[in-house]
Amino acid sequence: MKGRFTAFIAGHAGKERSRSTRIKWLVGGFLVFLVALPLALGLIGQWLSGYIAMDIPRPVEIPLGIAGVCAGLFFLTWSILTFWTVGRGTPVPFASPTKLVTSGPFKYTRNPIKLGAVLYYFGLGTLGDGLVTGLVMLAIGVALGTTYHRSVEEKELALRFGSEYEEYRRNTSFFIPLPPRK
Repeated sequence: MKGRFTAFIAGHAGKERSRSTRIKWLVGGFLVFLVALPLALGLIGQWLSGYIAMDIPRPVEIPLGIAGVCAGLFFLTWSILTFWTVGRGTPVPFASPTKLVTSGPFKYTRNPIKLGAVLYYFGLGTLGDGLVTGLVMLAIGVALGTTYHRSVEEKELALRFGSEYEEYRRNTSFFIPLPPRK
């Protein structure tokens, strides 16, 4: 099943799309990953926070939440702008970049969008309900993102870009931003 799904994504990814099509996919991705998913993760985090006792003062949580949202939006914006300008695409597979993007934040991590998203989720959860909710949202976001990236995206990129992607993969951190290994 995974192989067919990856092949399906690869068959639709990386094609030249019109500006209006890229904008539509970008708005759709925004609604799913910056609105709907954080709401769902927040509900789970809020539910779980009832079972995890952690007494963090609100004056500590608020700056942590603001920092998470700001850092997350920074990485997301930088990544999306790099995809848009360098790769002529969006993070959404059906309007993805037409070439392998290895500059900007992608020079330091293969998944700066996931990094930005989970920091954003952490910040929203911490601001909205508290540190436990933020941490739950971060953990679930990392788990879901890593599962998708390892089982689908990396295989799809290897299909589309071959040895160019494999070299990039060997020399660039999966998630934590680090200097390139070369």
